[in-house]
Amino acid sequence: MPSDVPTIVFREWGKTNGFRRKGTTLYRDQDETVAVVNLQGARYGGRYYLNVALWLKSVGEEPFPKEHHCQLRTRLADLRPAPEDDERNERFLDSTSHLSDDERRSQFLEVLDSVVAPALSATSTLDDLKANPALVRRFLVNRDAYRLLGLLGIGMGS
Repeated sequence: MPSDVPTIVFREWGKTNGFRRKGTTLYRDQDETVAVVNLQGARYGGRYYLNVALWLKSVGEEPFPKEHHCQLRTRLADLRPAPEDDERNERFLDSTSHLSDDERRSQFLEVLDSVVAPALSATSTLDDLKANPALVRRFLVNRDAYRLLGLLGIGMGS
């Protein structure tokens, strides 16, 4: 059992929200996508990053795709609205911040429930993705996804 709060919260949240875990990555089979959420530790420790990705099943069946192979990829900081203060610094994922374990737990869980869960619920099908261009703009989108979503020529980078 891990002893660090972000890992514990991440695993508990995944189990509660219907994900299967492989290592530090959670997978949830959705209608036409596989939701992939990865808790990435910083190379030199002390900090985590939350990667959120989608595998489009129409590209191929892959029940446990690597996050970096997914057609749509982003980080938690890019899914969140622009902050009014330093809220997006994600201190709850930084072990050097001076948050208590309870503060770290509640802040991380709040963001998982209020940002990640709704984003994934809104991306279960290709039609969901097409209906949410503002959300799709928060992801890095590869060529396969551009083609499948009919995004070519509509200025996704703007």
